Amino acid sequence: KTYAGIYRDQNVLNWRDDFRLGAGVGAFSVDMIFGMDAGWAVEGAVGSEYKIDATYLSPHVNMASRMMSACKSFGVSNLISQAVQELLSEQARAKFRHLDTVTVKGSSVKQKIFTYDSRHKGVDFFLFERSAEDADLDAERYTPNIWNTDQDLKAMRQHISPDFERAFNEGRNAYLAGKWDHAISRLEIADRCMIETALDEGFLEYEALGFADQLRRPATPQDEEELIRLRAELGDGACRSILTYMKNEGGIAPDSWRGVRPLTS
Repeated sequence: KTYAGIYRDQNVLNWRDDFRLGAGVGAFSVDMIFGMDAGWAVEGAVGSEYKIDATYLSPHVNMASRMMSACKSFGVSNLISQAVQELLSEQARAKFRHLDTVTVKGSSVKQKIFTYDSRHKGVDFFLFERSAEDADLDAERYTPNIWNTDQDLKAMRQHISPDFERAFNEGRNAYLAGKWDHAISRLEIADRCMIETALDEGFLEYEALGFADQLRRPATPQDEEELIRLRAELGDGACRSILTYMKNEGGIAPDSWRGVRPLTS
C-alpha cells in the first residue's frame, strides 16, 4: 500500500520531471525497499560528548537491516524474516513467497526469507484512487481478507501466475535439496514464465513491444544490451539471484551443502 500511495501522489511524481534532480545522473525516480524482522530491541542513546543519537540495538535490528540490503541482490522491493512471516494471518502468509533459506552476516541463525511480490510499473493507481477519508476508514475496518480483495494489491501482482509459482517452488525446493541441475532448469522456466505473463497481460510500456518475441526465448550470450536490460526488468530477480549463485559454484551443490546460503551483504 505504501507503493500505491507513492505512485498515486502527483506531488511526489512531479519530482521525476525536475531537471535539478536528474541533471548529470539520468532520470530521477522515487522508490523504497523494506526489510523486516520481529523480536526485542534495546533503545538507548549512543555516541560521545560531541554527538549522541537515539538508536536501537539487538540481533533483530541487525536482521532487519540485512533483509533490507538483500532486497537489492534478490531484485525485490521487500523481504521479511521467518519470524515476521509466522506472525501473519493465514491469508497474508499465502501471498508471501519463500525465496531462500539463509544466514546473515553477524548471525548463525538459519532463516527462511519471504517476499510479497509487487510491481508498480504499468499499474494505473489513479484508477483505484480514493479519498483520504475512505482510506482511513478501510484501515479501521481491516480484515485479513484484504490480501485477496484490495484492488491495489491485486493490480501490483499482475505479473504472478500459477505457472510461475509452481515452477519457482519446484526450483527452490530442488535448490535447497541440493539437486541443482533440476533447480536450474525449473528456475529458468519460472523466470521466463514471469516475462511471458507480463507480455501477455499487456500492461508494459512501449519499450518492450519491439522485443516481445526475443523476450519469450531463452537468453543467449549474443543478446543485445537493451534486451538484457528488459529481461532483467521484467523477469524475476529471485530466480536470477539463485541461478547466479548456483552457476558460480559450478552448477553442482558442494558436499558441504545443507540447504542454507550465507548472505554476505
